[in-house]
Amino acid sequence: MGEAVFIYEFNINNHGFVGLVARASVHGSWGPTIVEEWLPSANKVPYLEHVHVLFMHLYVSFNPGHIIWEDIASTYFAVVRFNAYDRNAVLLEYRHYPNKGDKFYQMYENLVRAFAGKVDSLDHYTNNFSSSLVCFQTLVVGGAKLVFSIDNESYTHGKERLVYDYRTVILQYHGVNVFRLPSHHRIVLVNKTRALRRSLRAITNLIEVKHFIYLTYPKIQLDVIDWSKYTFTQQMHELYKTTILITPCGDISTIIPFLSEGTHAIIMDFYVNKQA
Repeated sequence: MGEAVFIYEFNINNHGFVGLVARASVHGSWGPTIVEEWLPSANKVPYLEHVHVLFMHLYVSFNPGHIIWEDIASTYFAVVRFNAYDRNAVLLEYRHYPNKGDKFYQMYENLVRAFAGKVDSLDHYTNNFSSSLVCFQTLVVGGAKLVFSIDNESYTHGKERLVYDYRTVILQYHGVNVFRLPSHHRIVLVNKTRALRRSLRAITNLIEVKHFIYLTYPKIQLDVIDWSKYTFTQQMHELYKTTILITPCGDISTIIPFLSEGTHAIIMDFYVNKQA
């Protein structure tokens, strides 16, 4: 094998040209180095057939919404849009793979296995091979975008089907029969009084609201739910049995897309004073 001939370096000024994370920076970008060289023989270097997706964890305080719709959804959108969907795909986190046992890790497990084979850190995954080189047949990189901002609202335009399909595979993975819609009304009032931002993102008069609903609609089932006491799988099932969801805004409201078709959601806003 002859010496590699350098052709082009995409990493300019110590950063690449593809953002791996929703809030991309120098440390959250990637770019390849292109060289002209003979491919190594298959008996010396592993050739990976399944699609591999390189992404980066948006490391902020734990918020299911950012993980569901920014960290992981973007990987699903990317492989589908590139016509590279592979049920056995491997998602590789670039720099900040969460430790086993923490909330981020568990959310990855809840989401990724719904549409891909596994998720791992890039270093841990590649270090399992004896060769210093690894050949990817298909490597999908980047695509993450902030979605919880009016400025980025256009990002989801034209992607409604992708969002719907992503939401559906997650529901089905957790055992929800998406074809079995609720047969009677059920109101769920979300209790978020234990939230860190209690003064802004909680229904402070929860008891009063509960009594009002009960007196106004005495024949309709009413449940007050604290989602923190439910596993993700349980949350999916409870949501799909709901026809009217009353919830504070914030991360708790980002699970609204997992409701069944025809459901109504009432979101309590907190923009009511200067502090908010």
